[in-house]
Amino acid sequence: MKLTPCAVLISTSVFIACSPVSEPLHLDIVGEGQLLEPPEPLEGVQYKMVATVAPGHESYGCQLFTAPPEGLFVNREEVRFGPGGHHVLLYRTPYKEIPTTNELGEPVDAGAFHDCSAGATALWKVNGVLGGSESFGGTGLLDQLPEGVAVAIEPGAVLLMSTHYLNATPADIEVDSRINLYSIPRDNVVAEAGVLYFDNPIIRVPAHGESTARMRCPISKDISIVSLQSHMHSRGVRFAAHLAGGGAAAPAQIYSTTTWKEPPVAIFNPPLAVTAGQAIEYRCSYQSTEPRDVIRGLGEADEMCQLIGPYYPRDMRLEACLDEDGGPAATWIGNGSATCGQTLSCLMMAPPIEEDGGKEAWGCVLNSCPGAAEAVSELVRCRLTRGRGQCSNECGGEALKEACETCLAHACKDAVNACNCAECK
Repeated sequence: MKLTPCAVLISTSVFIACSPVSEPLHLDIVGEGQLLEPPEPLEGVQYKMVATVAPGHESYGCQLFTAPPEGLFVNREEVRFGPGGHHVLLYRTPYKEIPTTNELGEPVDAGAFHDCSAGATALWKVNGVLGGSESFGGTGLLDQLPEGVAVAIEPGAVLLMSTHYLNATPADIEVDSRINLYSIPRDNVVAEAGVLYFDNPIIRVPAHGESTARMRCPISKDISIVSLQSHMHSRGVRFAAHLAGGGAAAPAQIYSTTTWKEPPVAIFNPPLAVTAGQAIEYRCSYQSTEPRDVIRGLGEADEMCQLIGPYYPRDMRLEACLDEDGGPAATWIGNGSATCGQTLSCLMMAPPIEEDGGKEAWGCVLNSCPGAAEAVSELVRCRLTRGRGQCSNECGGEALKEACETCLAHACKDAVNACNCAECK
């Protein structure tokens, strides 16, 4: 059966801050007064968000949409957003219908524009990235998919669109963000695509200092990567990604940039072939002039380190750097001289991640020596999953840290033993 989804235009408009008497400044998202028009009938769907941002304000907006009842097989997208925009993203969600309360239990009109400063993925469940862009007037994530390769969106699926804007002007601005998804008939699909979304949470940039966040993700199946791009905030000064393994004498660089704002998109034509057993390692380098430490977070006051790009065939766990059990598969490489045993002692003394966002714990990991990365990471993976679920009660809610550490010492004993034996090679 062929799916021929009708073109749909879905929009909303809302003020997210009090505005002065004067009319807000409208900044065209394409220029020359031309807005992005929706797809022609039977060719796709447009999702649109409109908001007014006050001077000097940072805006995080979310809105949930329902996909057409026929579903979509997206082979191409167009994305446009206005000046001041940092990114626009479209996510999959597991919801069967648009919820009336968010994941914090708060009532919300989720089908309309609403503030999500706490983070789109903190307020809503997501199953992965579907599309979007972080370049004003630039390339969308799905712009370069080969013929017959498409991202499948289930009939009636609930999707989450999120935007991030910073208004540096002296007047209100009306921002208009649009995503066009162009669909092909189901019978024309030869491979389902997904979007790699590697997100390194272990970031700590010291006050008036420099730091590097480095993470490696294993590739468990043969895939083809269509394009790649980075995502950092304003302290990011360098980004590099390498492909390692596969019999190569040395890792091969596959992406690099020194730009955090509107980073370039590396397009692979033909797509970059990555074989099972290889790994993608990427690093973000930071410089800060601020009198405080900066950790991972969603706002401009925080930092991020992400590698994003469409690939095929799709593997839900691989694209999020997860293992077969759904736990983290990443290896984090430190920049210091601490042994794994010293790193473990440091982690045991650090406050719970929920208390300080990982400021102390991630500092322990980043201060570990590169040679002990595998042992340190196995320890971190076990602790992040609360002993593979064995310590959920002891380490959750208002649980005492002593009880949590006692449980983790038992549940993660193999990782602890390996850690204590690991050396800085």
